Amino acid sequence: MLFILPVMACVSFSASFAEVQVTIPLGASNPNTPFSLSPSDLDIQVNDTVTWKNNDVAVHTITTGKPGLGFDGRVDSGVIAQGGTFSYTFDKSGVYEYYCLFHPWMTGFVSVGTSIPVLPTGISVLTDKTVYHNGDTIQVSGQVSKFVQNKEVTVWVTDSKGTGVSVGHTETRTGSDFSVGIVTSGKLWIPGNNYTIYAQYGAGSSVATAVIQYEPQAPVEKNNTTDTSTASLESTSYMSSYAKLNPDSNNYVTVQTAHKIYQPTDQVNVYGSIWNGLLTAGSGAYLATVPVSSVDGNTVTELVLVNVKDEHGNVVYTKETQVDGNGNYVVPVSLPNDISGKYSVESLLETKTGLLGTLDLSTAAKLDSSTSFLVMTPDEFSVPTKNASFTVGISSNSTVSDFAFDSANKEISFNVQGVTGTHGTSDVVIPKSLLGGNITVLVDGIVEPYNSDWVVMVSDTPSETVLEINYHHSMHTIQLVGTSAAEVVPVDTQAVPEFSSVVSIILVVSIISMLVVSSKLRVLK
Repeated sequence: MLFILPVMACVSFSASFAEVQVTIPLGASNPNTPFSLSPSDLDIQVNDTVTWKNNDVAVHTITTGKPGLGFDGRVDSGVIAQGGTFSYTFDKSGVYEYYCLFHPWMTGFVSVGTSIPVLPTGISVLTDKTVYHNGDTIQVSGQVSKFVQNKEVTVWVTDSKGTGVSVGHTETRTGSDFSVGIVTSGKLWIPGNNYTIYAQYGAGSSVATAVIQYEPQAPVEKNNTTDTSTASLESTSYMSSYAKLNPDSNNYVTVQTAHKIYQPTDQVNVYGSIWNGLLTAGSGAYLATVPVSSVDGNTVTELVLVNVKDEHGNVVYTKETQVDGNGNYVVPVSLPNDISGKYSVESLLETKTGLLGTLDLSTAAKLDSSTSFLVMTPDEFSVPTKNASFTVGISSNSTVSDFAFDSANKEISFNVQGVTGTHGTSDVVIPKSLLGGNITVLVDGIVEPYNSDWVVMVSDTPSETVLEINYHHSMHTIQLVGTSAAEVVPVDTQAVPEFSSVVSIILVVSIISMLVVSSKLRVLK
């Protein structure tokens, strides 16, 4: 499922074009990105100011000169960090060619003169709908502010780390309108990732973006609350863990936990892996290693430092661990019985002594990764049935309300609510004697298929099933539908005697009183 948040990129035009913004887009550090500067070519007047904004995950510089010859002594920004800016007022006419010291394929030029400047071409981008599924085609369309002969609109997609996913070109149809289709399929579309669609009209154009979120499978609509046949897939239960995160050239190490919510005294399995191209690319020379023995003889392995921190940033657990021959590591963390709250996990690829400070910021940023988990005691919901009373436990970072058990429909339901735009998770402990069989999860009446990465079976024992359910926060109704359920005694069939004991006593007293009164009346006669 793709949620599209279109962002209209606009350029302000005025009689005095005194300020120009150049965007360094996400993925600019990738040499395969079509445009690493938007716009890369500028024509401005003396005393105009240009501001470069770094929207990439890597650091960059704006350095006048040429990659093969070096800095020419005129303009040098220094390091522009992620999200940072650099502004320069050009007070002298001339042509300023510039590049990035860290990524020399990023080049641009600024022509500063006294004639009327050539305004950057404005561009906007939209998508045909707001929700997409795996295999759908995203119809990207938009407009440019002016037609330029022999110029094409380039549309490309990057993931949240700046890795290029797709690129295409199209011509304007009426001098200003354009459209192109992007198919959402292939191994580069990873569930849960954010993606950005870019559109640019030549080197002298600004850039427009639309941010999307990808979910792989279209939801299966449910005809009624008790029919779970639409959920029948090859699997008969939900997966026991989340999909593995894969490291790459933009993130050398990954870290994740088996689940997102734990109870006190639980064991948290922290695991991850390092990028297998790290050593082959020659970038691993600065990593710390230790010797190990194997069947193939002595070798070395890399070290990962795992830190667990509480909400205040205090380290509550730390361990240095080795990666195995496949670059994977696992660290079991036992939780004490007196903790609760949100905890963060950080994994850091260790470097050789004294070398970390010599690495550039973009490389150092790739050496660590983080995630988080919650520790909490479940809220308990009591369900009385014909033969026994059961307790359903729910641990959630959402507000839970309207809990109900429907024996006839073999269903547990409740509502969850949280701040829109955040991620919600609920763990549900279900006694099998209350609700058993293959349990299907529905969110707002839509079945979560058994191969969904949004539902994980935390545990499945002879007595209970624990499911972890994920969703985007707003207001949702969660339904858990089983194939068997305990019987609840209906209120209208409970045994209610015709006369209670109190009524009997009142009746006896009334009869005695009547006899007494009758006796007195006979005496008076």
